[in-house]
Formats: sequence, C-alpha cells, structure tokens
Amino acid sequence: MSKPNVLIIDDDTNYLELLAEGLEDNFSVSCVDTLQKAEKLLQSDVAFDIALVDENLTDEKGSTWIQKQKTQTDKSTVKSFVLYSGLANEESILRGLACGADDFLAKPISLRALNTKLEKLIEYQHTLHQYEDELKSKDSVIHISMAQASKYGSCMQLTSKLNSCLSYEEIRDDVFNYFTNMGLEGCIAFYPMGEKPIFYHSKKGVCSPVEIEVMELLKSKPRLFRFGTRTIFNHPLVSILILNLEEGSVDTDIFIDALASVIECVGARMEFILYKNSLIAVQEQIQNAVLTTKKMVEISKHHQQEIMNEIVQNIGLSFHVLDLSEEQEEHLTNLVHNALKKHSQDDINFLEVSALLDSTLQSVDKLKNLNDTRQLRHDDVDDEDELF
Repeated sequence: MSKPNVLIIDDDTNYLELLAEGLEDNFSVSCVDTLQKAEKLLQSDVAFDIALVDENLTDEKGSTWIQKQKTQTDKSTVKSFVLYSGLANEESILRGLACGADDFLAKPISLRALNTKLEKLIEYQHTLHQYEDELKSKDSVIHISMAQASKYGSCMQLTSKLNSCLSYEEIRDDVFNYFTNMGLEGCIAFYPMGEKPIFYHSKKGVCSPVEIEVMELLKSKPRLFRFGTRTIFNHPLVSILILNLEEGSVDTDIFIDALASVIECVGARMEFILYKNSLIAVQEQIQNAVLTTKKMVEISKHHQQEIMNEIVQNIGLSFHVLDLSEEQEEHLTNLVHNALKKHSQDDINFLEVSALLDSTLQSVDKLKNLNDTRQLRHDDVDDEDELF
C-alpha cells in the first residue's frame, strides 16, 4: 500500500529537514520553503493528502494561503491542511479554524505526536470519504424516490382526469398529454362494441398501417405484453401501445406499473361511455315511440268522434224519413244511447292512455336534463387543476 503524500511548507530549511526525516517512515514527503514553490507544485497536478503549513512565513501568512486554497473555484489538489505556529494562543488557534485548516499544531512539535496526528487525519479522510459516498448513495435514492413519486403522482392525476371524460376524444387527449409530459411516444386504440376500431398516434395523429396491424394482432394478448422497447397494455375495449420504453430502466418499471393501472381506468371509462351512449339512444327511442303513440291515439280519437257524429246524424235523419212504430223508435234510441255510452268510456280510456304517455315523456325529459347537467358540470371543470 502506498504511503500518503505530505507537503511541508516552511521558510526554515533546517526545520523542513527535521520534519521530513521524522515523517518519511510513514509518509511520502515533499518540502518547499515558499508559497510560490508550493503553488507551482500544485499546478503540476501533484496531489497531496496533507499540507503541513507554517503560519509565519517570510512575507506571508500560512493561514491566508490555506484560506485561498479552500475557497478557490477549482478544486484543490490537497485533501487536508494542518497549520502550525510558534504561538499557541487563542488567537492563533481560532485563526486556524477560520482559514479552514483541519488541525492546528504548536511549536515545538513532537515528531511522534506529529506522526500520530497525521495518521488520525488520514483516518478522518477515509471516514469522511465513506460518509460522502453514503450521502451520495442516499441522495441518489432520494432523487430516484422523488422521481418515482412524481411519475406515480402524474399517473394518479391522469386517472383522476380520465374519470371525468365523456368521450373517446377526451380520453385520447388526456392520455397523450401524459405521454408528452413523461417523454413517451405511443398509440391508443378504441374498440367500441358494435363499431369500427379507432386508432390514434400521440405525435403523428394517425397510426401507420403497420402500427394498426400490430395493435390488432396483439389486442388478444394479456393485459401487459412486451416486445423489445415496445409494450402494449390491453383491455377488451382499449389498447395502449408504448413505442419507447427502454429495457432495464428504473423509469420503465415505473411506467409499466402506472400504465397497467391506467389501462384499467380507461377501460372502465369506455364501459361508462358506451353505457351512457346506449342509454341516450334508448331515451330517444322511447321518446319517439311515445310521441308517435300519442299522435296515433289523438288521430284515432278524432276518427272515432267523426264516426259517432256521422252515426248520430244519420239516425236522427232516419226518424223523419222512416215510418217507424213507437217500439221501433225506442229500440233505435236505445241503440244510439248505448253507442254514446260506449264512446264515453273510450274517451276515458283515451284520457288515461294520454296521461300515461305524458308521464313517460316527463320522465325521459328529466333523465335528459340530468345528463345535460352532468355535462355542464364537466365543462366547468378547470383543466389546470392539479393534484400534485
């Protein structure tokens, strides 16, 4: 194992030789008698574990030079600084701390104590290096965790928006906005029951023939199916094809987990939209059937009234033309009376049927108003609202 490198800076050459001899068994020592020589040595990219610097040099202060080294923009090639001085008063010790030195020594220096001090300083550097590595590792974990939380948060925000979508176009736009924000590229295919499939591309707008063919081919695969850098997420009513998921990336695992949930949310929303559209179609059919029936009842009632009027008129005229006995006139009168009585009952039936039809129309109108109100509330939602 190589010895730690130590640089000694002192304008007393005899003292330099003394310190060098006392440290050479445990350290690789370099000596200079001026700060200018030290600067030149450091500029040659020679790295030192420790710089041992005298405070009182000829025209300069060692503490000032150490402070300059610690505060320079370019990283210093010296890991630790030790300041020593012939004065061991409070001011000198505080100056050592203020300039950024890692330790302070007072002259005269015991060579045994100096070796011990420097060895402990090397141990301190190792401990500090391990601590820095640990901090970097924790920072990396925190960074990854924050990135994961952000991506999962974006996914939750997407599912919240999808729960308010009332059309395939709204679903497409929300999913593709998520793609853009996450740096993804892909396609979405809708398979509404009883209708032709609908295909969209997040960047081109329309899918190429091969993209459509691939999605048609893979829509029967499991909910998640990977092939190379591409992944398809399937639901009986919808498929999402991602074209740029890299293998082995942390983000890839996050997106797979997120989109596996998104596809279920989109499928559930598709089911709701299909149910809603079917309900609207049934409403329209009921409304048309009721209106037609009501019109037919009114026409039938009108025709019946015309027939009754004609019968009454003809019978009334026949009384004056025919030479009838009293018994015959009474019989005919009873016939007219019974016919009118029956007609009155039919009028009651017609009124009841009309009332039921009117009630049905009112129920259909209420249901339509409810749908219109929900649509209005949906339109009033601020698209800029965020969950995170």
